[in-house]
Amino acid sequence: MSPEEWMASKNKPLMSPEEWIKSKKPEESESNFLAPTISAAKQAGAGLLESVPFYGEKMAKATGVAEPSSLVERTTRRFARNAPYAALAATGVGAIPAAIGLGGATLAGQAAEEVGVPSEYQPLAEIVGGGVPQFAKGFLGRTIGYVEKPLAELTSKAQKAGYEMGPGAKSNLGMKYGSGSDPASAIRNLNKFTEEATARAGRPTTNVNPAWIEQTQAELGNEVGRLFAGKTFTSKPGFLQKIQDVVNKAEGIFGQQGNVARTILEKNIGGKRAGGELLSPQFKAEDLRDAITQVNAALSGVKGPQAKVLHDLKDALEELAAKNLTGAEAKQYEAWRKKYNSWSVIRDVNELEGKTGVTAAGQINPEKLLDEITTRTGGKAANHPLFENLGEFGGILKSKVVQPPGALKAALQSVTESPLSKALQTGLQPNLPGRGAGYKATIQTMAPALQYTQQK
Repeated sequence: MSPEEWMASKNKPLMSPEEWIKSKKPEESESNFLAPTISAAKQAGAGLLESVPFYGEKMAKATGVAEPSSLVERTTRRFARNAPYAALAATGVGAIPAAIGLGGATLAGQAAEEVGVPSEYQPLAEIVGGGVPQFAKGFLGRTIGYVEKPLAELTSKAQKAGYEMGPGAKSNLGMKYGSGSDPASAIRNLNKFTEEATARAGRPTTNVNPAWIEQTQAELGNEVGRLFAGKTFTSKPGFLQKIQDVVNKAEGIFGQQGNVARTILEKNIGGKRAGGELLSPQFKAEDLRDAITQVNAALSGVKGPQAKVLHDLKDALEELAAKNLTGAEAKQYEAWRKKYNSWSVIRDVNELEGKTGVTAAGQINPEKLLDEITTRTGGKAANHPLFENLGEFGGILKSKVVQPPGALKAALQSVTESPLSKALQTGLQPNLPGRGAGYKATIQTMAPALQYTQQK
């Protein structure tokens, strides 16, 4: 072009946008802009057809869709080929693991193709990539435990009650230090638990020791002594029959050990009875108190049917006392009854379980407390005053003796017990899979192998 021609071309007026679009060939206008999207959609359709076992590849070729020529097209086709199996797995193992498996299979297979792995080996890479979620879930379930719904609900309730609960409490593996996910939280939880349990016995403390047991017993004795002093109680015919039924059961259960129930009753409130009745129709309130105290003492260390029949007798005697009191005195007795039954359990945990029941620092082991409540009540633990929002947490607050680690192990443990580690553990901890979920996950993982079944 001569200088004159170049100058003339520069002096031409600019075209409007409409004129510029009209001047272009069809493939350079709107259709050219949509071409990548249309091509990807065609590749996705072909990929879906290829997911059909045996004849999918033939079906895809019959559509006339060309082989993918770009990374986007190749990835789209591979993604679509695995998607139906991910959708099937999502109904059994959850949408998130299925989506991760789909992404893993697509990325691993595509990476293998891009680095030059022959096509016949690329499905193996997809199998490995798709199996990552299933492998990770199994690994995490074995190392940090599967979340179980009843434990998760109990953990949530304990958190609302003010306890520091780690993610391990939601699984049978439990928290790292029994009652906590680190040493400090374990101690704080035990202190809180101990203080709440002893508060229900009337004297809150974080250190249960012989002095606390003795002083609490004395206070409870004085309290009920003032309440029963100088009173005469009566027993109604219906109550006499109830007691007789309990004693009859006891005779069959205790056998050669002697009838503990009958002995306690006759010694304390038997009195003068007409017609062979087990109890006197009238007796001193203090004598009934002594009978209740002796039944509580007999419950210590007794298990199974013997514990149940003695617990039934204790309940019956306490109900008899409650029916002989009215107004403010009845309320005072009901409060005393809860405190005394709470104290009795704490005493037995301390005396019968040794260091496993109460730590050297005087902290109550929640698990042992729950065991003692269950034993004393003959399996009716939920009715005990120490159960609700306390003893029921014994299944997830399990005190245990931890041996001091070496310096290196202690450093590593400190890292794994950090708030960040706990947050990650909470987010990664898998739910307990349902029966058959593993098979559905395997279907997704093994789906790429179906490419080997295709009829060429």
